[in-house]
Amino acid sequence: MRIHISAKKRYAVLLCLIPITSLFAQSAVDSLSLREAIALTLAHYPAVKAKQALVNAGQANVTDVKHNWYPALKLHEQIDAGTDNSIYGSYFTMGMIPSTSGGIRDENNSALMSGNIAMAAMQWEIYNFGGYTSQQKESQQALRVNKTDLDNTTNQLTVNVIQRYLELLRLHELKSIQSDNIKRTAEVLHAVTAIVLHGLKPGVDSAVAAAELSKARLNLLEVANRYNQVRIELAGLTGLDTAQVKPAIGNAAELPALLDGHFTTDNSAHPMLQYYDALYLRQRAQEQVVKKQQLPKVNLMAAGWMRGSSGSFNDIYDKNLFSGLGYKRYNYLLGLGITWNVTDLKRTHEKLAVQQFKSAAAAQQLETSRTVLQTIYEQAQSDILTSRDKLRELPLQLNAAHAAAAQKMALYKGGLTNIIEVTNALFVLNRAETDVVQARDEAWKALFRAAYAGNTLTQLLNSF
Repeated sequence: MRIHISAKKRYAVLLCLIPITSLFAQSAVDSLSLREAIALTLAHYPAVKAKQALVNAGQANVTDVKHNWYPALKLHEQIDAGTDNSIYGSYFTMGMIPSTSGGIRDENNSALMSGNIAMAAMQWEIYNFGGYTSQQKESQQALRVNKTDLDNTTNQLTVNVIQRYLELLRLHELKSIQSDNIKRTAEVLHAVTAIVLHGLKPGVDSAVAAAELSKARLNLLEVANRYNQVRIELAGLTGLDTAQVKPAIGNAAELPALLDGHFTTDNSAHPMLQYYDALYLRQRAQEQVVKKQQLPKVNLMAAGWMRGSSGSFNDIYDKNLFSGLGYKRYNYLLGLGITWNVTDLKRTHEKLAVQQFKSAAAAQQLETSRTVLQTIYEQAQSDILTSRDKLRELPLQLNAAHAAAAQKMALYKGGLTNIIEVTNALFVLNRAETDVVQARDEAWKALFRAAYAGNTLTQLLNSF
């Protein structure tokens, strides 16, 4: 049995369950953990609030559509003064020509007549062959679209936060590597300068070492700039001041086991697929609304009215116009009618064809989303296999690079090699350290891509 809960609740529970010993757990009071970054984003980001407002609007719309069945009751009262001349003949009022009631005379009478009328009229569409039901189902599907859109938005934001957080961790480690590279290069420059000053090496060696030190500093500035850019992006998502966005750094002991692990996928419940499925079902529900529009409608009608007039039945006009303000005649009318606009059948059929094409488009969007997720999942699985092999090989490269750098420096001090060989060894060491960071970053990102596509983010985060 699968229980569906909203994305906000799902991630709220998830974040509370992540152990603090994980790679992304808080390691210092002033650092920002991944779970804190996700929670702050879901609570702060305006897009989530906007989607929640649309959900509230959808709920209100469901209630409003339920009230479509209510009858229309109108109350009316008016007082009039004017002439009363009529003539035989019929016409369409077009809603603009005032009504005149009275006797027929061979000439106009310019005397004024007063009168008043009060009326209550009701029209109630009591049955429309399923029209009300189709409208209610369509409003419920529209609400589901809003809810799944909210879930999909929170899921996408969570992935966005994870991507930026991983990038921030990568750049943080690269900053550390570049700082170490500056220290090593500075030590080489110091040693080379001492040798050059003793006349054991040419002065160009110290110039080469100084150039390498400058290059190392430029590399650090470039990495630091990118680090600050990502930190600003993460601050925009979480609502924090940029100074408070400091990633929590831990160990990656879980990574090899996770790369070898297997997670049960559940694509059918993926928030993106749920959203496009809701869009499709809403289009189908709108088809039913259009179909019901071409069916007859049964109306219950009732009216009651009272009239007063300053004229009498024998065609006498009372000069006292106030005499026409009292009610003298009372009437009521009841009716049951059925209306079927047969000339609208063709237009309704065309509207239905348009709606069916929209439903077909929504079905293709759903299938496209399913294909995209499957492609992302398969590519991520391939990247996971590659990352696993790379992480097994990279320690050998790193150890060899450390040994080579130490040997080249020792040979240089003994006069057995040149400064170019030393700088090349330092470059290889820096590249090896960078490759380790890059490989770990690629591994984490591949794991999270697979978890996103397979709808197993909860399992992955809980497995730390």
